[in-house]
Amino acid sequence: MRRHAQTFLFACAVLAAGATTEAQEQDPVPPPLTRERIPTFVVDARVALPSFKQDATVAAALGVDASALPTRGLGLVAGAHVFPFRKGSFALGIGGEILRARASKTIKAATKDAEDGPTLKNRWSHLSPQVSMNFGSRDGWSYVTAGLGRSKLTMELEEDPQLDPETSVRTLNYGGGARWFTKKHLAFTLDLRFYSISAPVATAGRITTPRMRLMVFSGGVSIR
Repeated sequence: MRRHAQTFLFACAVLAAGATTEAQEQDPVPPPLTRERIPTFVVDARVALPSFKQDATVAAALGVDASALPTRGLGLVAGAHVFPFRKGSFALGIGGEILRARASKTIKAATKDAEDGPTLKNRWSHLSPQVSMNFGSRDGWSYVTAGLGRSKLTMELEEDPQLDPETSVRTLNYGGGARWFTKKHLAFTLDLRFYSISAPVATAGRITTPRMRLMVFSGGVSIR
C-alpha cells in the first residue's frame, strides 16, 4: 500500500513539473519595456492667449477708465529647440521663440442713440532665446523653461495710433508646459508662461507703459 502511494505521488510530481515547463514554453516572459530618450530637436507653433493689464496710468494717458482697456488678447508663438545633452529621462534644451499678439476692446455707448467707442488696442511683440529642462521620453515630456529677451508693447486708441517704439525693452519669461506625441512626428503641446516686461524710456508722442507682468497660455502642435 505504501509503495502504491509513493508511486502515485511521484507520478503527480512528474506531471506537475511537465505542466510547468510546458506553460513556461507557451507563455514566455515579455522583455522589459524600454523608454526612448527625448528627440534631438523639436519645432513648435502655438496659439497664444495673453492676459493684458488694465493699468490706471495708461488709461489716464488715453483719457479712458482703466476698465476700458483690453485684457484678453490673441496671438501666435513659434519656436525651435535642440537638446544637446540627453541622459535617461532628462534633456537640456536650447532654443528660441517669437511671439506676436494683439488685443482690442470697444467701449459700449451709455445710451441706445449714442455710438460705441472709442476702441482701445494693444500690440505686443517678443523675441527671446530659451533654456529648458525636459523630463520624460520620446513620446511625451514636460518641461520648465526661462529666457531673457526683448519686447515692444504699445497701448493706443484706434483713432490715434502711435508709432512703433524705436527700441525694445528687456523681458524675462519663465514657465513650463508639456508635449504629447500621438503621431510619429506630430504632438499636441500646452504652455503657461509669465513675461516680466521692463518699462521703456519715456518718448515724446508715445504713451509710456509701466513695468508689468503678463501671463500667456498657449496651445498648439510640435514637430520632431
